[in-house]
Amino acid sequence: MSSPFGPLSVESPAPGLAVFQPQRGYRWGVEVYALVGFALGIGTPSPMMVPARVLELGAGSGIVSLLLASQGCRVRGWERDPEWVALARRSLRRSPAARGRVRFSVRDVRSPGNAAADLVVTNPPWFDPRAGPISPDVRKASARTMLHGTVDEFVAVGLAAAPRVCVVTRAERLAVLCLDDAHVARRAWLPGGGVGVVELRRGAGTTVEEALDLPAIYAALRYQPGTM
Repeated sequence: MSSPFGPLSVESPAPGLAVFQPQRGYRWGVEVYALVGFALGIGTPSPMMVPARVLELGAGSGIVSLLLASQGCRVRGWERDPEWVALARRSLRRSPAARGRVRFSVRDVRSPGNAAADLVVTNPPWFDPRAGPISPDVRKASARTMLHGTVDEFVAVGLAAAPRVCVVTRAERLAVLCLDDAHVARRAWLPGGGVGVVELRRGAGTTVEEALDLPAIYAALRYQPGTM
């Protein structure tokens, strides 16, 4: 089957899942496991209940939605690019561990409509298009640069839909994030400290600093590092 992305590879991010992604261009990495594990409270002192309804904003290849579904969540994945949605649906058909628990839709975060969930997750674009060169790869540019929605817009949509919003973001972007009637409830950093995962909640509150236990996350999701 031909693809608008060019040659594809298919990876198994966890047993029972198969995810198609371009051989060149934007590809997922460790941050997807960090986001899923952090959102589910894997490796934390107080594990959380698995949320029944999850909304992913900017689903891309669909890997985060598929991983969450494999853990028992019912997930809606929203993505503005219909070609990414078609690819994510193709992955879903090859992923028995998630089948029947994920629905991918073409939706733009700038015109979201009504939604309700127990948890929103997102790995939004971080970089300001005015701050430097933009990748010539159209999809890599959309994934990394705020061309079709800012981090603040993703967060605002998330907080309107759910009491908890888990976001992958860079330290400098978090520092200027506009939070009206919300706060950072939890925060953890990937190795190196430049990129982290944060949980935002409605209302005022304090921030809990957590360690990101990647080995515990990999074990819970049954992923073997080095198999991608």
